This record gives sequence, structure tokens and C-alpha cells, in this order.
Amino acid sequence: MKIMKNLLSVIYFCLVSLTVVLFMQVAFYTAVIPDNFYREKTDLESFALGAYPNVRVINSGEEAIAASAGKKVVYDMTVMLYGIIPIKDVTVRQTDTPLLTPSGEAFGLKMLTDGVMVTEYGGVEGINGFRSPAKEGGIMTGDIIVSVNGIKTDTAVELSDAVQLGGERTEVTVIREGKRLILELKPEKSKEDGIYKLGIWTRDSCAGIGTLTYYDKRNMTYGGLGHSVCDADTGALLPLSRGETVPVCINNVVKGVNGRPGELCGSFMSASASGDILINTDCGVFGHANSVPNSEKIPMAFKQEIELGNAVILTTVNGMTPECFGIVIEKVDYNSDTSVKNMVIRIDDDRLLQKTGGIVQGMSGSPIIQNGKLVGAVTHVFVNDISRGYAVFAENMYEISVGLGTAESGGQAA
Repeated sequence: MKIMKNLLSVIYFCLVSLTVVLFMQVAFYTAVIPDNFYREKTDLESFALGAYPNVRVINSGEEAIAASAGKKVVYDMTVMLYGIIPIKDVTVRQTDTPLLTPSGEAFGLKMLTDGVMVTEYGGVEGINGFRSPAKEGGIMTGDIIVSVNGIKTDTAVELSDAVQLGGERTEVTVIREGKRLILELKPEKSKEDGIYKLGIWTRDSCAGIGTLTYYDKRNMTYGGLGHSVCDADTGALLPLSRGETVPVCINNVVKGVNGRPGELCGSFMSASASGDILINTDCGVFGHANSVPNSEKIPMAFKQEIELGNAVILTTVNGMTPECFGIVIEKVDYNSDTSVKNMVIRIDDDRLLQKTGGIVQGMSGSPIIQNGKLVGAVTHVFVNDISRGYAVFAENMYEISVGLGTAESGGQAA
């Protein structure tokens, strides 16, 4: 009798433990699995999630046409754990798998800002002492000054000229966190040169080196960098007025060490643009290419197709020719809080580690290929472990570039 009682206690304990584990798994997958997926039009059956082998998405509802999706067919499907435990319902949209040309070429960026960004405060010495009129009037670092007294200001020179016209009282329009504000400032007339000044340092342009991720031959567009171009001082996304890309030759690599990532160093090879930059977004820069290389196109992977394990990147660490290097995809985050930190990758190629030490500045945008498909691009390095870093889904980048239209039609982002 005692043995039977002990056995029942063990069974009860095991059942409770199993229930708790299953409950925790359901809660975890509910949180990390997104509510929407894309699939190839010919794929109507259930599918697995590459990063979570215990999970499968199966048909659960009738086919429906979503008004907002145009001609795309939309299915209701259910995420199942071990094929028997429902986790959540998701929406699956059918679409054609994009065919893209992976690049890996280094490219130069030249950008002019839409407005003038305030990077830090300065001081002006005048009859009222040493002061910063901008700080006193409510200007903050990271603000974008778009006009002064109704005069549009896209450059530091235009800003200075407009302030002179306003004299001792100036109305400044700024963009702050997407909101338009109008501030009244009292510029100080400098004792040094007699010019009215606001007491700020500004930036109206930038240049740098990154890596092209892919070309889309259908509309002559490209996607690159994998993350936004931000101001070096404020960290804010630079608002783009206009920009262009130029070819780059990598002539040196500053090898990184843990705690201090390295850098690709190169030279702009031509004053002529190889393309334009139309938008600067969290997922990278996008625009039209003047020409697209006649290289092999490969399918883009939808996020659920990405698997943990081996993959390769294309990147340029010498000259102008991309090379292929081995990496490992260690983690896939389908439902990341950001649009760019979707995967954790690790460099697993001794050649690249010896050359660069790991992921270095300028490598952002390097395309990642797995199982013959473009799965994403390198975006960030882990400062304390430069062999590892983040990557963005190719799907996230493509959703932006597909809306650019063609260069002939002067298309713009949707």
C-alpha cells in the first residue's frame, strides 16, 4: 500500500511538473512568435519554424481575401506545440518569393540632411555676456531646425544667413521626435565678428562606408547597411534630404579587439554616383542603382525559413571584390522589439577572424546566405565579443525597398 502511495505521488509530481513546463513553453512561444507571416503562393500546407523545431503552423481557417492586401491571399493558421497543443492564431499572407542579387560590395554614402541637426551647445560672447540663446530658448540636441522666420534651412550656411535676417528676435521651427515645434529665440550678437548667433553646433551632411546587401533587378533598387545612418554625437537618425552612393575600394583594415571594434578603411573611387539614396530607415538605406551587376539572383528567405546553424556572409575586406566567409546563426528572434536585431550571429571563419578580428565598422549590410537563400544582413557588433553581433531579416529590408518603384517613374517609399 505504501509503495502504491509513493508511486502515485511520483506520478502526480511528474504530471504537475510537465504541466508547468508546457505552460511555460506556451507562454514563451506566445510572446516570441509574431502574428503575421509571409509564404510562397504555391505553399498552402503547414510549415515549421526554423528556429523552433517543436513548433509548427497548421491550417485552421477558411481562405479569405484581405482588403488591405490587394490580391494577396490571406490564411488564418494556428501555431501548434508538438503538433497537439495550440499556442496562438496567426495570419499568413501568400506572396511571390522575391529573387534578389546578393552583393557584399563596399560602398560610400554621401548624405545631405533634411534640415540642420543640432549636435551640441556652444557659447556666444556678446553684450549680454557668454550665453547660448538656443539652450535658453528650448532648443535640444538632436532637434532638426527646418526653418528660421519661415526661411527653409537645409544647410549650416542657410541657417546662419536666416538668423542674421531675424536679428535680435528669431522664430525657429524644429522637428523633435517627429513633432513640429516653434520656438522664440533671442540671438546674441557676437563681439568677435558682429554676427548674430544661436550658440549651437550643427550638422547638415555626412559621409561614410558601408556594405550593399542586395540589388532588385525588377525595379533597379538596392538595400544596404542594414541599420540607419545616425548622427555620431546625438545618436539620432539623420533626416535625409538627398544622397548618393559611390564605389569604394577597401585598402586597409583596422583589426578589432574585444572592447574596441575595428574598421574597414577605403577610398571613394569616383566622384560620379553609382546610385541615389532615397530613404534612411531603421533597416538601412535604400534607393535606385544606376546599374545592377549581371550576377545570379537567389530567393529571399522568409523569416520562418531561417535555421540555427551554419551560414555564410559576403563582405569586402580588400579591394572591391566581395569574399565568402563562414558564420553561425546562434539565435533567431521573430518578434524582436527592434526591426534590426532579429538574429545573433557569430563569425566562424579563421580567415576573417585573422584579418578583422570579427565584425568591424563598414561591414554592416553584408548579406547572409543560408541554404541558397538570402536571409538577412549584418547590422551590429557586440563590443565585448567582436566575433558576434546582430543581423536583420532580409524580409524586413525588402518590405521597405519594394515600395520604391522604378527610377524612371521617380518612385518613392510607400
